[in-house]
Amino acid sequence: MRNLVHFVLLALILAGFSPGLTQETDLARLLAAPLRIERTEAVTRVNLETRGGKLFIHALANGEAGEFILDSGSPTILSRDFADALGLETVAQNTGRDANGTEVTMDFAILRTLQVGTAVFHDIPVLIHDFSTLDMGACVVGPGILGSELFPGSVWRFDTRAAELSIATSLMELPELEAVASTRLYDFGYPHAPIIDYSVGDVSDKALFDTGSSAEVALFSQVAQAPSVRQAIRAGSRVTGTGYEGESAGGRGEVTTLTRFTLSDFRLDGTDLDPVRAMVRAVPPTLVGAGMLGSHAVTLDYPGGQFIIQAHSDPAQTPAEPGYSLALVGNDIRVVQLFDDTAAARAGLRLGDEVTAISGRSLIVSADNPKCAVANWLFASFDPAEAAELVILRDGVSSRLSIPQH
Repeated sequence: MRNLVHFVLLALILAGFSPGLTQETDLARLLAAPLRIERTEAVTRVNLETRGGKLFIHALANGEAGEFILDSGSPTILSRDFADALGLETVAQNTGRDANGTEVTMDFAILRTLQVGTAVFHDIPVLIHDFSTLDMGACVVGPGILGSELFPGSVWRFDTRAAELSIATSLMELPELEAVASTRLYDFGYPHAPIIDYSVGDVSDKALFDTGSSAEVALFSQVAQAPSVRQAIRAGSRVTGTGYEGESAGGRGEVTTLTRFTLSDFRLDGTDLDPVRAMVRAVPPTLVGAGMLGSHAVTLDYPGGQFIIQAHSDPAQTPAEPGYSLALVGNDIRVVQLFDDTAAARAGLRLGDEVTAISGRSLIVSADNPKCAVANWLFASFDPAEAAELVILRDGVSSRLSIPQH
């Protein structure tokens, strides 16, 4: 089997960490040291909430409570405002690339304690970023993102069906579930991202388990172009469109072609998963995303070096995919993705259209309808499958579009 992007993936991980300033040696030592974890019980369980395709948990950072995004594909990043409120001091800087390949420089600081349930993590190296420079992120991120440097030394089970995150000292402490598949879990050092083996057709590669992605699988474009991968695409399942892949720390990337399809062949350590819905992403690596949690529980066994995926006994019905996506751009809500030959496209919606109302709800930012109230409603509550009527503003002219519902 061929390995297309293994070395590209390793280079990307290493490029993501390049500390600077005069404290480089001390920072490198801190990043190499394992986190000290204080526990009062073998398993701590906390509520795991899903909104807008993201995972949220409550935690205490230096004693201050907050609701954080839990993103297995990211290091821990605190908002500038929250870091300043905690009085964190910069010890170095890091320059790396975000999920869209945009170069971003952030400050490094040391968070003395982070309490998740009954588990307390000590002396966590954290990045600091001004999320106010982003459109959606300024409203959605809150105090920050908890990431993968917390994982070593524990077993983490993500179960969105039970709305529960478990953090255990060993796999034996967790309820036994029948595994659909398991594969080796790699740890290449800071930020200790969960890297796993996967294969499609005759292509063998490494992927990142990334709960920051809402997809089931997001294939790196070079992998998606391989002949045997193309043959694994279920006939009639391919949908194409145009738009942005998403907003990351450096903002939105470029408008690009969007592609999604069903893979009839996606294997972990030789075990076929049920057909998975996949999309294509421009930059490496391939992602196994939070979309997989709709039908499976996922366990990251860092002490045992295992990635374990377990199917729910009663998988939820897969929701219909929307033909378009909206996001806050400046102070406007705009169409940022549009797929061809969908109900939205046939109704006349265009990429870049400003949407001023959805089924009677105003999306115009005003004193009575603040920017973040609009953004958070769109992020957490908006369902394109239920949006029958959109009011759009195009070239200064307002019009109504009716989108047939399935």
